[in-house]
Amino acid sequence: MTSLESVLIVDDEPAVRDLMARWVSALGLRPQTAASADEALETMRRRRYDLAVIDVMMPGRDGLWLAVQLQREHPHTAVVLATAYSDLLRGDAQQPVADFLIKPFPRERFVLAVDRGRQWRKQTLEERHWHAMLSIELRDRAAAISATVAERARHGEDEAGVLHGLALDRITETAAHGERVERYAQSVAREMRLAAEPSLAVAARFHDIGKIAIPEALVTKPSPLTAGEIAIMRQHVDVGAEILEATSALAGAAPIVRASHEWFGGGGYPHQIAGEAIPLASRIIAVVDAYDAMTQDRAYRSRFNAADAVAELLRCSTVQFDPQVVAAFLAVLGRH
Repeated sequence: MTSLESVLIVDDEPAVRDLMARWVSALGLRPQTAASADEALETMRRRRYDLAVIDVMMPGRDGLWLAVQLQREHPHTAVVLATAYSDLLRGDAQQPVADFLIKPFPRERFVLAVDRGRQWRKQTLEERHWHAMLSIELRDRAAAISATVAERARHGEDEAGVLHGLALDRITETAAHGERVERYAQSVAREMRLAAEPSLAVAARFHDIGKIAIPEALVTKPSPLTAGEIAIMRQHVDVGAEILEATSALAGAAPIVRASHEWFGGGGYPHQIAGEAIPLASRIIAVVDAYDAMTQDRAYRSRFNAADAVAELLRCSTVQFDPQVVAAFLAVLGRH
């Protein structure tokens, strides 16, 4: 349901709560009041509300804290912040709220805030539905790809060859990128005097294989992806690992692929592991993947020259990349 039916009013002043409750009732909506942030949270845990009008300055936990908690626990509840101190709202432009009310405000301005809350909630629920549909399509595509690989393998085809062919058909540039990353990764492994590891080559080639399951609507979207769409796009890492796990010959590469987008200093995805908890093969792929991506043209930017790409690797060393892997890769580049 995208309509707005209930409003929670959070203010430590009884007269203000009562006035807004009457305005809410006059709009044909169901009001509920709370005198503090803690009471509001407890109220929301017992019964959800479509919109919360929250006073910023309250004893104890303030309204900004409550807004963050509601975003975390009740992300589909629209929030309107109300305050007599507009300076308190500076620096909070990223706060996911529907509107701001500056006290004292007339009834007409309150009605406008409620309407903005209604629009915010409608858009949020529509996005939720859209993201759910994209996630279902992603999973359906991944299952179909695994089934195709298994079926063709039963008829004697090589699983790696089948996957590579599917990638060439659907994500041609990504498939070529995977081949280059494979060559770079093997060179770095030799530079680091690592024992030959077939799974490294497979993981490097197929580190982005999950992208063949990404819905067409995201692949071809002409405008920037939303935060929710980016989150779905990032699922390609886990999906790619699952596709490899479903094979008999390539499953050993799955853990490497799953960790190939993690950051050495933490903060990567999908599981936010860091340092040596990330497999060394994954750390190697992360470095060479970034270099190759930077030195190729993309629809949204021109390629970096080699010097600028190296400077970026050095800048992000320890934060995003393993410094020892960066050093080994630079040694490889220095010889070529």
